[in-house]
Amino acid sequence: MVTKSAIVNRFIKGSRKTGIVAITSRCNCRCRMCNIYENEPVDISFHDMTKILDFMAANKFLITYFTGGEPSLHPDLVQIVEYADSLGLVTSLTTNGSISSQTLHALKEAGLYAVSISVDSWDPAFADEHRRHSKIGQKQQKAFQTAQMLGIRTYGMTYLGTHLDPENIEKMVAHVNFALDAPFGFCYPVTSKESTYRLGQSASLHSMETMNRMIERLLELKKKGYRIINMTSYMEDALRFHHGQAPRFPCRGGEYVFYVDWFGDVYPCFMKKKLFNILKDDEPVLPTSVACNDCLIECFREPSLLAYLSSPQLVFREIAHGSPIKETILWSR
Repeated sequence: MVTKSAIVNRFIKGSRKTGIVAITSRCNCRCRMCNIYENEPVDISFHDMTKILDFMAANKFLITYFTGGEPSLHPDLVQIVEYADSLGLVTSLTTNGSISSQTLHALKEAGLYAVSISVDSWDPAFADEHRRHSKIGQKQQKAFQTAQMLGIRTYGMTYLGTHLDPENIEKMVAHVNFALDAPFGFCYPVTSKESTYRLGQSASLHSMETMNRMIERLLELKKKGYRIINMTSYMEDALRFHHGQAPRFPCRGGEYVFYVDWFGDVYPCFMKKKLFNILKDDEPVLPTSVACNDCLIECFREPSLLAYLSSPQLVFREIAHGSPIKETILWSR
């Protein structure tokens, strides 16, 4: 399994990129904020996945973040994680919580470094209705317990839907921190249909004013000591964005962070058009000097902050609020 010292060594040598890789379109939930289940069921083959991982290892990627669909439905998930780990890539996985204990055990042996588990509410009945999957709330809780017992770095990931607001968000964070004994992270709600990662086509979204108040509250909770892995610099830039000001740290999606789907198509993020196909195009070239402030998707803006770790302004802000560099990048509990 990749160690912290190996991660630091690769980082010092210039490996800073993150690949968000959707290995399957299949999903066993029908979440109200996501339409990915409407795609035809497709799994990327293990052979093609090794080509993608080889490309990442050769192009100074540090982190490979496996997603879907529900990645645990991919028949070769364990072998994919094992291969990525053998290349020295930091492997992370996101799951809707339906992942089995058996699969988590196998992933731990394969070298899985971190797992994020979706959690929507402190109310299991709401979770079932929200994801339209029977007993998903109970399954999520079991997944937290198993992953933590195995020593996998584990955190909760919550989509800031309209069921949450500035008044009840502290209850949500406290549920993840104390009832589930995990750090809390949030997904910024957006809609997109540009890529295969279809977001929010049937979801209602908060107003920008409400999102501003919500993030202000989350930032207050973080400063009070709640375990919130979203970086202070990201949340402060979100507030600047809400007020019509330019964020201090532009997104580097398409330079330091990429989305790769089950066809091998590579996108700068969920919101922009395809760059190339790793499996079909000869000698694809990665863009350079990207600086984008079109949206606030944390999946791309936060990994982009790896490009700014030489900035004293960023480092001092993060150290001042609970070492989130350690918790966000290395997922330490």
